[in-house]
Amino acid sequence: METKQQPKKALVLGGGGTTGTAWEIGLLLGLYEGGIDVTDVDLIIGTSAGSVTGAQITSGLTLQELYALQLRPIEQAKERVVPLDQDILRKVFVAGTGAADAQTARARIGAVALAAQTMSEEERLDIIAERLSVQDWPSTPRLVIIAIDAQTGEWVLFDKASAVPLVLAVAASTAFPGVSPPTTIGGHRYIDGGFRSATNADLAKGAQRVLILSPLTFDSSAQDGPANSAYIKTFEDEQVQLQQAGAQVLVITPDEASVAAKGPHASDSRRLALSARAGCAQGHLLAESVKRFWGSVI
Repeated sequence: METKQQPKKALVLGGGGTTGTAWEIGLLLGLYEGGIDVTDVDLIIGTSAGSVTGAQITSGLTLQELYALQLRPIEQAKERVVPLDQDILRKVFVAGTGAADAQTARARIGAVALAAQTMSEEERLDIIAERLSVQDWPSTPRLVIIAIDAQTGEWVLFDKASAVPLVLAVAASTAFPGVSPPTTIGGHRYIDGGFRSATNADLAKGAQRVLILSPLTFDSSAQDGPANSAYIKTFEDEQVQLQQAGAQVLVITPDEASVAAKGPHASDSRRLALSARAGCAQGHLLAESVKRFWGSVI
């Protein structure tokens, strides 16, 4: 009987809005220009913004080409600057408070998302499709995308075997409540996979080396909203799980210059070029240390 081989190297791409995607692409290019290609892996896990990055870097386009797309003026893309409704965001952030368990909390958040007034699903799918240069799942590496069932609160894993179109999987994983409409797949509505975890890094369990890029920091004391909520899996717990399973783990979050470039709103598409450039510069700075970590795996 054929058995599934454990991945040797995994790349985890966390959530953090459109500026997060730009930062991740820039960082990956900076590392590549510094002599280390961390996209040559067995497994890629993409959550929210990271699902966009994961789909892009497995599309066949070079990192240079993907980076150039981040530098385009917003007028040349279908990106929209969506105003943030602070009342809706507050409802999202407190919806899960007091829930008996994480799934119930996520279902309550899903209910807020289903009731919110946003752009249409059709318009949103056009935007997502424009972000993806290729709209087919890659054969290799395995790309895994996480989303949440808005009605039940269950988290789901999409990959090539799920037979869900890549555009729909990415739209679901990036559908932040109150900002974007939940995505319809097979009669279910799905929202942002970041409401399970900002990175879902625990799903890389079994890999020997795990590199995690997170546009969000893990200092929960300095964060508001879902990253500071009990129903979200903490990165610290995920890292412990990975290390207990024998993985070596390296985490990269935005440095001071990248934080400034991204600005206060993760989905401010006017800052994509700034975020990408800052990520690229950070990648250059980190290339040697990442080389030492990535090394060779037998």
